[in-house]
Amino acid sequence: MKGIFEKKDYSGFIAKYIKGLRSVPPMFHPHIEILFVTKGNVNIMIDGKELIISSGEIAIVFPYAVHSYEAAPDAELYIMMFEPHMAYPFENELLFKKPLTPHITDCCELLTVFEKIHSLLSNQDQLKMKTATSYLSAIVGEVLCKTPLYDIEGVSENMIIPILIYCSEHFCDEDISLNKISKDLYISKGYVSKIFSSKIKYGFREYINELRISKAKELLSKTDMKIINIMLECGFKNQSSFNRIFCEICGLSPREYRQLKQTK
Repeated sequence: MKGIFEKKDYSGFIAKYIKGLRSVPPMFHPHIEILFVTKGNVNIMIDGKELIISSGEIAIVFPYAVHSYEAAPDAELYIMMFEPHMAYPFENELLFKKPLTPHITDCCELLTVFEKIHSLLSNQDQLKMKTATSYLSAIVGEVLCKTPLYDIEGVSENMIIPILIYCSEHFCDEDISLNKISKDLYISKGYVSKIFSSKIKYGFREYINELRISKAKELLSKTDMKIINIMLECGFKNQSSFNRIFCEICGLSPREYRQLKQTK
């Protein structure tokens, strides 16, 4: 399953209570994501595994695991996202291992802990943040006890992180290429290409185009920038290639996409 790298700053960790879940396309990120369903069912796919998470159950998404959600308008759930180091002393397990199953059942006893974390993080009080972090470690410890872990095999898994971070920071550069990544990260061009094809499941140029078009869609819908300026801002050299790739990915032209968003 393919996914787009989501680059966001969660400032440590956040906890949200959601009533009704919208569809979320395949993505991956460097944070841990824990979902606790309190009502209804949530369909989630994690690393190609389709799961149905019911009330009182948990799904845990490890760093860089591709995952997506189906819309669940009647569901209610807590979602926590946090950096691995926040769940001390389980950082190594979260970074260098994966769960045999990301679906953990019989977790009703953890509901009060999720409620407490959500309450503590409702403001920016530093003392309450530290208390919430303690509760977070307790949840992670309990979850890891309920699912066997296995070691990530091969150095290529560990190299995904710097490669994806590099792409997220440079995808708008006109000169981004396998050669550029190879030179800047001191790894072979063939090795980078193999990671994209075997681990990320995208060709390099295909992945860069997805990132660029995602950025272009954001600028088209949220700004009044001229389309030609958006094209240049996103790293495209000419209008024809920008229009062609945009249509291939979105099914309509940049101008049509902007008009569609403006009518909503």
